[in-house]
Amino acid sequence: MSRHRLVHAGLAAIPVALAAVLVAGCSQTIDSDKAERTIARLVTTKIGTHVARVDCPSGKTARKGDAFTCRVTGKDGSAADAVVTETDDRGTVRVTARLVPTDATERALAGRLGGRRGKPVVVDCQDIVVAGKDVRFDCVTSSAGRHARVRATIDGSGRVRYRPVKSR
Repeated sequence: MSRHRLVHAGLAAIPVALAAVLVAGCSQTIDSDKAERTIARLVTTKIGTHVARVDCPSGKTARKGDAFTCRVTGKDGSAADAVVTETDDRGTVRVTARLVPTDATERALAGRLGGRRGKPVVVDCQDIVVAGKDVRFDCVTSSAGRHARVRATIDGSGRVRYRPVKSR
């Protein structure tokens, strides 16, 4: 089994956080559309993944200490939850989502596989991967017109291992 350590601090457990004001006008109701746009931008920029949509509940009143969950869905259909915690009564929130930065994982695997074969390799992993202990997910590699699936595993120290997945 091949191993490669990603050079990215806290790779396997990145809680992304952002303080933003998400109230609608003068009301004390959380603007769910603004929350969805903010979370999509945050996941795209911090995690480097493709977000198709974010779904947050509507009609939430801004109340310090309250929390609600929004569903983040990647363009490939993979999904995870983002927790929105209200830090005051004016709509300032903190967003936390424990996601693997898939773009860094793809680059690390491409570099490792390309180095072994001496040819450029493109790696495409699922868009949304929830961070955790020994998280596993599938990727597709492409090189010189050939495609193969690999199963990637990221351990608690951020080390990426991979192995080929046999075709059925």
